Amino acid sequence: MQASDLVQQLHRLFREQPAGLNMMNLMTELAASPDQLQQALTSLQKDFSAPLEYLSEQRLWRYKAAAADFTLPGISLTAGELRSLITVINLLEDLNEGLTDDGLGDSARQIESMMRSRGLSPDDLRRRVRVLSATQGKVNNHIYRQISEALFNRHRLDIRYVARDQSISERVISPQTLVYYREHWYLDAWCHRRHQMRTFMLSRISSAVVLADAAEEFADAVLEEHFHNSYGIFSGAETHTAEITFLPGAAHLVAQLRWHPQATGRWDGDQYHLSLPYNDGRELLRDLLSYAPDVVINAPDELRAAYRKRLQDGLNRNL
Repeated sequence: MQASDLVQQLHRLFREQPAGLNMMNLMTELAASPDQLQQALTSLQKDFSAPLEYLSEQRLWRYKAAAADFTLPGISLTAGELRSLITVINLLEDLNEGLTDDGLGDSARQIESMMRSRGLSPDDLRRRVRVLSATQGKVNNHIYRQISEALFNRHRLDIRYVARDQSISERVISPQTLVYYREHWYLDAWCHRRHQMRTFMLSRISSAVVLADAAEEFADAVLEEHFHNSYGIFSGAETHTAEITFLPGAAHLVAQLRWHPQATGRWDGDQYHLSLPYNDGRELLRDLLSYAPDVVINAPDELRAAYRKRLQDGLNRNL
């Protein structure tokens, strides 16, 4: 641990445990040697004028009781925390290119400057930590900011939406939740045109304008019921239960995945049986196709028929 990190960690411990700590406690908490601790304690007192005192009878170090408001100057972050912060900012940039160009970009540059002052290399971190997005949906930054403004300020949005068949619709929506799921941004919203909860893919929103009208509000329980109780992003109240058997070629991989909070699984020899609720089978069908031919759909009949049709269509086109 760097000396500056050790000073900051000591400061936090003394703030959290005002009764004091002995050297053994400090060595255990910080995984530091006696010499390292002594140097850090000296630095706290001399370099930062910390109100540190040593109680010889109890053999405890602590901050004086009258110094509860003492703080270290500047932003007290360890090297690991600085790395984590810049990694999160880089991740945001990877999720949506250009998102950090404005104020967040300034913050990133300040954090990078702090890292360099500690002898840390932001460039080396970028080389060592990479985010690979093969099928990421690109979102216009202006549209993303408009949606964020409406979402957090609780206003309605006027959007133009391009459907999968390229048809365009205009509608007013009340944004509820912004979701990043499988390399795409989605917006859960109340559609005032359809009078229903809907999920919109942000990369298909071609324009978005924040309106003065207040957004329609819904209780968390209502949103949870609609958007999170069935499998995948095509949400809604669960209406079906899929019963699926995975053969040995896929069973162990499938058993390690969290398909749904209400999904249940069990082993039968070297086969894995999965049961999970769903509303719209499109996403579930795509996932099951990725495990072919090691999938047997036991129920419902319509899911099994759709699975067989997709397999047959693919076979016919590749004969």
